[in-house]
Amino acid sequence: MSAGPGMRRTRWTDLAVPCAVIAVAVYALLRFSYSSLPPLRWLVPAPIAALAVAELVAARRVRAAVRHDPNARPMAAIVIARCVALGKASSLVGAGVVGAGLGLVARLLPDVSNVRAAAHDAQVGGLLVAAAVLLVGAGLLLERAGIDPGRDRDES
Repeated sequence: MSAGPGMRRTRWTDLAVPCAVIAVAVYALLRFSYSSLPPLRWLVPAPIAALAVAELVAARRVRAAVRHDPNARPMAAIVIARCVALGKASSLVGAGVVGAGLGLVARLLPDVSNVRAAAHDAQVGGLLVAAAVLLVGAGLLLERAGIDPGRDRDES
């Protein structure tokens, strides 16, 4: 499967820019509004982690289908293309969530030792960052799983 003329592999700069912009924006917003927010729940990172696990499973299946593994169930090309697009989108969203979590943690670090709610929310923010990093990795794996390993040799 080829990525097509309009689609290229996600690069680290594609992820670093939204991560940094969102981190700065969240930090700035929380400087003025954190005290009016309710405490974060421990389950906030759960959907992101669940999506990451699902994408890791999908990446394994897509990779097996693209590489024509004898034990793999066949997949339609459009399904593989959609998985590649999902992986690309998930890595970008995950990078944004990493930025949001980093902005949250950066805002709360000065208050962690003095304010119990800040310590709790910083821990939830750390889990959010971890889940989002997992989503970025899973998204990148899913995106790359749909690329034919022989494509680079064919284009040379």
